[in-house]
Amino acid sequence: MINAAFDNRNLNEKIYYFLRNKIVNNELPPGTRIDYNEIANELGVSKTPVRDALQLLSQDGLVDVKSRSGTFVSQPNVKDIEEIYEVRKALERQAIKLSMANMPRPILQKIYQNVLEVDHDIDTGNFNSFFQSDRNLHKTLITYSKNSRLIKMMESLEAQINWIGVMIAHSQERPRQANNEHKEILNALLQSDVLLAQNLMEEHIETIKQMTLKDFR
Repeated sequence: MINAAFDNRNLNEKIYYFLRNKIVNNELPPGTRIDYNEIANELGVSKTPVRDALQLLSQDGLVDVKSRSGTFVSQPNVKDIEEIYEVRKALERQAIKLSMANMPRPILQKIYQNVLEVDHDIDTGNFNSFFQSDRNLHKTLITYSKNSRLIKMMESLEAQINWIGVMIAHSQERPRQANNEHKEILNALLQSDVLLAQNLMEEHIETIKQMTLKDFR
């Protein structure tokens, strides 16, 4: 039953996150037809909250609700990837500007120290700490923007970014390059050069976009 697996979020949200995780982790691959009755039976709920959750997933771009043929996991294309990363660039650029007015310097220093430590793990072929560090850096900047609408938009976008990432190949050079770019961004922030940090973040995300497009194609 669904209540045993989740916290006190309302039922729609519980089902939304349950299905979102399945899609993002590719347990429900692109093109999969979603059966309302099957999900309702699996979770021990009625079809109404399932339908509401799928509407939210549709707004995130993770499912397609087709009135005549049913509901399917979306199949992203090149245009989707281009749009997602262009929006991400704009949001994260603004997040840097806003977060620097709110983020305590010790938090910034702690993130930088973590990024330096990740270099050793990359050298030994352990990339898990890099992925954690990567998520922490970007999420911290977004959180300290203290702009609820920006945070909400990034939450929706993050699901699509992670989802696409699961579906494509990753070269071993990516973590090293990305971690070096993280150090440059953080160095600029520690020197209070917000404009430079914004420009470096844009370049960083553009590089990720181009690599993602290359793999996706």
